[in-house]
Amino acid sequence: MKALVTGANGFLGRRVVLALLARGFEVRAMVRPATRLDQLDWPASVEIFRADLRTSLDLKRAFEGVDVLLHLAAVVSGGEDAQFSGTVVGTERLLDAMAATRCRRLVLCSSFSVYDYGATHRILDENSPLHQLPDIYARDGYTISKWWQERVTRRHAAKHGWDLTVLRPGFIWGPDHSYLAALGQQFGRHHLVIGPMTRIPMTHVENCADVFAIAATSDKARGQTLNVIDGQGERIWSYLSDHMRGSGAPGWRLPIPYRLAISIVRLAYLTGFRNATKVPSILIPNRLESRLKPLRFENRKLRETLNWSPPLDYAKCVERTYRPAQRPEVPVEPAPLPA
Repeated sequence: MKALVTGANGFLGRRVVLALLARGFEVRAMVRPATRLDQLDWPASVEIFRADLRTSLDLKRAFEGVDVLLHLAAVVSGGEDAQFSGTVVGTERLLDAMAATRCRRLVLCSSFSVYDYGATHRILDENSPLHQLPDIYARDGYTISKWWQERVTRRHAAKHGWDLTVLRPGFIWGPDHSYLAALGQQFGRHHLVIGPMTRIPMTHVENCADVFAIAATSDKARGQTLNVIDGQGERIWSYLSDHMRGSGAPGWRLPIPYRLAISIVRLAYLTGFRNATKVPSILIPNRLESRLKPLRFENRKLRETLNWSPPLDYAKCVERTYRPAQRPEVPVEPAPLPA
């Protein structure tokens, strides 16, 4: 089989390319025209297709001989307009091109950000409520663009009768991407840890890439929406401890109960922050919820549908994340944990 991977040079995309190769795929990797490839460690068998989803005219050519599209491309920086244009408009142009080809299988990289954490209680799984219009526009640019990207993709798939698999990863972590938004708020070397015993919906980048490679060929994945997390997740307090040791970044951790934090933020927002032009995400209630609300996270549907378990356990993931640099052990101060 031949796979087309968009966003192939990204943090996840470069591992997806390798995971596909390991499973015997031929791979065509779509990257932007100015992308440097010398640090990607891909073999010569990877075919490079240079294009910009927002502007390139001949996207149809990218699908020649392709059996499955793995669409990972998204704009994660810049203003909201840039993110929407790069992610949503780019997706529409790509799928319009696909509709004129014989490719009929698509795996979309969505995100946990499409879930409405405020309307979710106790357990977050594939049945949890999603954001709705117009409330989605109270969220950040990344969330808005990923929500619309999934919506647009589902419309195209239904219209053209494609086999669509939607994968929604949680926090993807790995080398050079180990500090997660779920860890709270960092002040220099120090950390305000909100809800320290909350578990993080996380997936190591190599485990996540393995899921995408399996989904690209599994008949059981057709038509499915699957959350991609490695398991129940590590607790914020213990993961942050491992991060501080592994990264060689000493500092203090101050635990704050989640209920206290969300109460303060809601009060502050109602009394003035909501009218401010620029407010940190952690001071906006629905954004704080989406990062730190204490829920239980399930990957049962993923495990049962694809018969999948993470190739790397947590200890191995930590080793592979921090092994590139040998750093001394960093003492992490003991502190009482709130209930």
